[in-house]
Amino acid sequence: MQQKSKELSRKQSQQLELLESELRKEIRDGFAELQMDKLDVVDSFGTVPFLDYKHFALRTFFPESGGFTHIFTEDMHNRDANDKNESLTALDALICNKSFLVTVIHTLEKQKNFSVKDRCLFASFLTIALQTKLVYLTSILEVLTRDLMEQSSNMQPKLMLRRTESVVEKLLTNWMSVCLSGFLRETVGEPFYLLVTTLNQKINKGPVDVITCKALYTLNEDWLLWQVPEFSTVALNVVFEKIPENESADVCRNISVNVLDCDTIGQAKEKIFQAFLSKNGSPYGLQLNEIGLELQVGTRQKELLDIDSSSVILEDGITKLNTIGHYEISNGSTIKVFKKIANFTSDVEYSDDHCHLILPDSEAFQDVQGKRHRGKHKFKVKEMYLTKLLSTKVHLLFWESFYGYLGGV
Repeated sequence: MQQKSKELSRKQSQQLELLESELRKEIRDGFAELQMDKLDVVDSFGTVPFLDYKHFALRTFFPESGGFTHIFTEDMHNRDANDKNESLTALDALICNKSFLVTVIHTLEKQKNFSVKDRCLFASFLTIALQTKLVYLTSILEVLTRDLMEQSSNMQPKLMLRRTESVVEKLLTNWMSVCLSGFLRETVGEPFYLLVTTLNQKINKGPVDVITCKALYTLNEDWLLWQVPEFSTVALNVVFEKIPENESADVCRNISVNVLDCDTIGQAKEKIFQAFLSKNGSPYGLQLNEIGLELQVGTRQKELLDIDSSSVILEDGITKLNTIGHYEISNGSTIKVFKKIANFTSDVEYSDDHCHLILPDSEAFQDVQGKRHRGKHKFKVKEMYLTKLLSTKVHLLFWESFYGYLGGV
């Protein structure tokens, strides 16, 4: 009995020593990365993709309603010009009547069937109508904001303007966007774009769980992906299919792109798109959901999808999203970017029945082949990866001193 106790104690001591050694190694590697990370700043950002004012306004005023573009671009030459001018003149006269406009807005706000979406749309259309009369729009906002402050439900100033649920709140948001558009383009647009690009580059160096959005490299401990699977970088040779939307002879269509073996196909698409933009200074002529990826091996081709017939289904019915590692894609593999046929395939809408790196109901994690590890994987604690938070912040601080744009992080 005493011999068994000694043997058990010896094994426990060995396990503790092994655990201590692994913890030391992880922390040592983290601090080594922290000191060397500043040498890895990427300065190839490509051209800043500024939008012209028209598309800037449409995306700002109608962020969830892309179908309104045709309202401002449709050809109206078939209509009677006199009737159109008379109607617009009459409407403009009413809108420019301050008392009338304020009364209309208050009346609409009192309608129970006038939803939040309706209020935002009305405010956006009104902003477009008055964008050349900002002084008048400002005076309208002063009246509406004062009325909003005097409402009994807004006696606490800290709670005001927290949500865009009224016409005046959306009008104020649009008014600020219009006033700041020139300033954003001429002054702070470029450094902010470079800041976001730098942060994305840092985040994309490590795993990002596409379901929970937790990442190994992040600024917030709550979003730290500390259940880190083993991962490695895979260099892909990406060939972009020629499309009519991008016929320029100067466009480079063969690009080397680095992805991770734990990236989903959707994540790989985003990295490929960003690489095309950085290389050519202009975006690819299609939207992300309009393109597909195809693995080319000799004369054979295989379309890559987040979910297909080869997807791993776990014992509890959860489907593991396909990754680069799932398809056993190696360094130097050729990937073709092609335009998808309409309604041929569609991007996955994730739900609780899908997982990527972390199971939704446990602390178990997935490796790149989709195998589930619970209890048999290396012991890990969240504090081991806190250096990743510091690494990300130091990366941004070094970027700030390198480019000299911002005053602080």
